[in-house]
Amino acid sequence: MLELVRRLVALEWRARGARLRRVPLGGSSVWYAELHPGRRDLAALRAAGGGAAPHPPTLVLLHGLGASGLSFYPVVPLLRRGYRLVVPDLPGYGGSRPPAGREFLSFPELVDVAERLVERVAPDGAYVAGNSMGGWIAAKLASRRPDLVHALALINPGGPALRAEDWADFVRLVMAEERGTMDEWLRRMFHRPPLALRLLLWDFRRIMRRPSVAQLMASLTAEDFLSEEELARVRSPAVLVWGERDRLIPDGCRAFYLKRLRGVRYEPVPDCGHCPQLECPHRTAEILLSLPGLPGARGRGPLKAPGAPAAGTASRRSGSRRRRPARARARAPSPPGS
Repeated sequence: MLELVRRLVALEWRARGARLRRVPLGGSSVWYAELHPGRRDLAALRAAGGGAAPHPPTLVLLHGLGASGLSFYPVVPLLRRGYRLVVPDLPGYGGSRPPAGREFLSFPELVDVAERLVERVAPDGAYVAGNSMGGWIAAKLASRRPDLVHALALINPGGPALRAEDWADFVRLVMAEERGTMDEWLRRMFHRPPLALRLLLWDFRRIMRRPSVAQLMASLTAEDFLSEEELARVRSPAVLVWGERDRLIPDGCRAFYLKRLRGVRYEPVPDCGHCPQLECPHRTAEILLSLPGLPGARGRGPLKAPGAPAAGTASRRSGSRRRRPARARARAPSPPGS
C-alpha cells in the first residue's frame, strides 16, 4: 500500500511540473524529484531580487530512517514557492537502490551518497534540511563540506554521541518483533497520529524489518555518531526545528544541538511530534522559507498550498499556534547540564 502511495505522489508531482530523475551515485541508483517555483512565485522572487532574473536557491530535503522523500509531501507545495526543491530517496528506501549485491548501505555510505547528490544537483552549494536521520546526515555533511551547505535546517535530528543507555529505548522500539510495538512507535512519533498512517502500520512493520533499517542499526559504530568536535566544524548558519511532543528519540538530542551547535536558531513547534513537516506543515514551511541568508525570505505573503485554506486556518487545525517572527522570540531554553 505504501509503495502505491509513493508512486501516486510521484505522478502528482510530475503532473505539477516536477522532473523525476534517477542517477548513479557511488554504485547506488538514486531516485529524486526536482520541483521549481511556479510563474507567480518566480515573479515574487524577481521582485525580491530587484527585478533581476530569478535563480531560486536549491533546497535538498533528506528523510529519516525507514522513510522516503514522501515524508515531505505536505510541505513540498509550500516550499517550492521559494526554492528549487530536490527531494531524494536515499539508497535502500523508496525508489532508490543500493549497489548490486548489497542489501543496505552503512551510515557513512549514506552520508557519502548525500554529499555526491548535493554536488551533482548544486555544485555551488545548497540549503540542506533533514528530519531525524536525515538531519543527522545533514549535520555530518555540513561538518565535512561547509562549501556545499549554505544553511542547515535540522528537524528533530538524531545522531548525537549520547550515552548508550540514552538510545536503549529507541533501539528497543525499532528492533522489537512484538505486534503492538508499531502502535507504540506511532504514539511516540506523533502528537496526534494521523488516521491514514494507522492504516499503513503493516507496511511500516515490514519496512522496519528490512536490512536498510535493521542491519543499518546493527552496523552503527561510535564514529558514526556526531561528536562535539564535528559540530564545532560546522560553519553554516543553522536552525533547529523541534516538535516539542517528540517521544521517539532522546531529549538529549535537542540539548546536544542547542549546546554544541554554535549560533543555532531554535524553533520549537508546539503540539507536534517527531515529524513537524507531517504534523505541522505550514509552520515548518514558514521556518524553512526564512533560513539565514535566503534571498527574499522576509516579506513573503501568507503560505497557501494549491487548493488549501489560508495558512493561519490550516496551522490552527494542525495543532500549531500562531507565533511571532523568529527574531522576536524568546531565547532557546538552556539545555540540561549547560
